[in-house]
Amino acid sequence: MPELRRLISGAVRRSRPVIYLHVGAMKTGTTFVQHLMQVNRDNLLAAGFLVPGDRNEQGYATRDILGTAHKTPEMLALCEGVWARLAGQMFAHKGTASIFSHEFLSFADSEQAQRVVGSLEGADVHVILTVRDTSGALPSQWQTSSRNGGTANWPRFARSVQKGVRGSGPPRGQGARTFLRAQDIPRMLEVWGATVPPERLHVVTVPRSRNDPLLLWKRFARVVGVDPEVCSIPAQRDNPSLGYPSAELMRRINVALGKLPPGQYEPTLKAELATRILALRAPLEYPPALDLRTRRFAISWNRRVRRAIRASGAHLVGPLGDLPRQLPADVVKTLPKRLTVPTDEELLAAAETARDGLLALIQRREHHLHRSEANGVPPSDAPTSAQRWHDEESPVKAAVAELVALVRTAIDLDQQLKKTAAQPAPGLVDIAEDDVAPTILDSQSA
Repeated sequence: MPELRRLISGAVRRSRPVIYLHVGAMKTGTTFVQHLMQVNRDNLLAAGFLVPGDRNEQGYATRDILGTAHKTPEMLALCEGVWARLAGQMFAHKGTASIFSHEFLSFADSEQAQRVVGSLEGADVHVILTVRDTSGALPSQWQTSSRNGGTANWPRFARSVQKGVRGSGPPRGQGARTFLRAQDIPRMLEVWGATVPPERLHVVTVPRSRNDPLLLWKRFARVVGVDPEVCSIPAQRDNPSLGYPSAELMRRINVALGKLPPGQYEPTLKAELATRILALRAPLEYPPALDLRTRRFAISWNRRVRRAIRASGAHLVGPLGDLPRQLPADVVKTLPKRLTVPTDEELLAAAETARDGLLALIQRREHHLHRSEANGVPPSDAPTSAQRWHDEESPVKAAVAELVALVRTAIDLDQQLKKTAAQPAPGLVDIAEDDVAPTILDSQSA
């Protein structure tokens, strides 16, 4: 990358920068750590640690260096050259170290990982991998799939993982492919361990106990050598997990909608329906439960991860006990014998929240469209009174059908807003931030 080498050549002659690459894995507290560092960027910089760019820019840079930004012209325009720019900032930094964190780096194959570290030639590069107990990561991965277009229900997803990761050959089934892409820690250790010496490969275990909500950060801070107290501004949770009924409702909506382009799915279903509407129900709902068979699989996968960590020679922060390798006898007695799905009543309660939120979203988008159109637009055909789902032969099916209709209306309005924003007229009010399509960072369908 000639451009990058020109940017950093002067800095390399002065000293060897230290760069920490936090590469994931997904569902291991990455968003929490990233947001904590972002809101404390000034404090970290004063302590000698640079966090280059915001989360969006680090996402663009990751796609740029991995070569995955070419899928759409819009994404390519956003990403091209961003890695070189942020890498140049890290080489120019005169403090203790720079920290770059994005979980998409965990998807890298050997060639891509070598490209990333090779582009930072002249720096002392460290790689950090956070790992989590599979019994927590597996259902969390399914919840993420539901808000990213996934269509497999929890029992099918879990069984797909258990069946698909055994033996040789490529994994089969949506669940298995998703799980291995995001949670195959042995592969990640092999890929990234080939790019740096063992003393610069770090594994941080995610605490199982939630007694200290900052313990993960304290472990991470120990790796990079920063006082954890530097991050004094709390990080609000901006990537909340959906409860089981809401995640299952999202999945059923995905099935009914069919596959949508990211530019349609992301702004309305992921950013609004999942993140801003249904996530509010999380305190009222419960996560997917693991049955005995799935817990045993999680234990066996933990054992595989523990062996890989030991074999890698990586610097370990946090006990391997956070990845339990045995299932206590008293726990075995309490586990359900099979995986269950939410009741119709639970799904309908989530559907009511979804309906209210979508109607408010439609109204808000119509309002902004009215203000940005010279002649206004006709009102939406969205219903204005609650339908009596319980009077239907299949209440949940009726609720999903209505929600799909509302989603399509909201998507259509978003598309109109984008066209209006692309052709601004003098004197028009800017579209509110909440109504602009967010950056497409997570293209996983699981």
